[in-house]
Amino acid sequence: MRILHLAQGLGPGGKERQIVELLRGLFAHRDIKSFVAVTDEEKVRFEIDREHAQVIQLVRRSKRDLRLFKSLYELVSDLKIDIIHSWGSMCSIYAAPVAKLCGTAFVNGFVRDAPSHVTLWNKNYVWGKLTIPFSDIVVANSHAGLAAYRIPERKGLCIHNGFNPARISNLTDEAELRSILGIATPHIVGMIANFAPRKDYATFVEMACRICRLRDDVTFLAVGTGETLRRVRDSVPPELSLRIKFPGQRKDIESIANLFTVGVLVTNSRLHGEGISNAITECMALGKPIVATNDGGTPELVLDGQTGFLVPSHDAGVLTDRVLRLLNDRALANQFGIEGRRRVETAFSLDAMCNAYLCLYRRVAYRKARATWEGAITRDMVE
Repeated sequence: MRILHLAQGLGPGGKERQIVELLRGLFAHRDIKSFVAVTDEEKVRFEIDREHAQVIQLVRRSKRDLRLFKSLYELVSDLKIDIIHSWGSMCSIYAAPVAKLCGTAFVNGFVRDAPSHVTLWNKNYVWGKLTIPFSDIVVANSHAGLAAYRIPERKGLCIHNGFNPARISNLTDEAELRSILGIATPHIVGMIANFAPRKDYATFVEMACRICRLRDDVTFLAVGTGETLRRVRDSVPPELSLRIKFPGQRKDIESIANLFTVGVLVTNSRLHGEGISNAITECMALGKPIVATNDGGTPELVLDGQTGFLVPSHDAGVLTDRVLRLLNDRALANQFGIEGRRRVETAFSLDAMCNAYLCLYRRVAYRKARATWEGAITRDMVE
């Protein structure tokens, strides 16, 4: 079975990491041959082992380069691809007609988030609706995502993200990393996310400021980079700048998350709904209690009152209360951490994700082959 994964890029992101992990898991199955085609050229990207997949750079001269249809058609034909798996809405636009023309099965993976308000002005929704009729299956990483985009039940399938436990081995020594980051307090509360409008760093900083004025034993880390970083950093009062830190983009994310007493992810629900957050999953795998916005697919990952707390969006008061509760009650925090690690190891394991995708690929390939065979028999009978 020959599978082509079509992605916009392989830059440092949660979706891209899932592609890499999936390819590693599929490599163990010798009847699977994987290819990855990317449409954007990037300076920084995840490395894919050559044994796991062949990476092919498609040349796209603009965001809507119509010549890419021809390039993709030739690639699918030359490689004799059985399944195209798209990993984004624009990729699905390119993949849908090519799969139809080539008689190739089409796994449509454009659903990676779960916005609370999907309108006709949402380009992902519009592009998704255009490609759904051509899809053998629409796969999402959360049930909330399928519901948000109104995917028909017969077309939709949820496969949760899988976490690779190898990512939390060989972590940097905690004392060494604390020294590098300049942290002396016993407690660290952290959030790992891009600085973009869809992430609610403003509420995170407001919560951090409130707690800093109540106690002096906590440092707050806002880890990531992006367009809103400068504005958020400038909003921190000068007297608190040593306790609310912005380490920027880091490659040692797992080691930094391992320092956290509490892991936080707050989302701007007016603009975005999480699918299954890799940042939350990392923290849970490390045994950290979570406080996160109650939206999108997050309740599928974080069980309120069992592995963490879910809070209303844009509510710094409730966020502050829940973080303080975990800082004040170490027994509760430890229990949440234990239950969270167990949840990741069972319901969100890498093996579970890879096995689910493997079953999906084999099922759609069988259906496509059977339909082609039955069509050929029918034509022969007619002729």
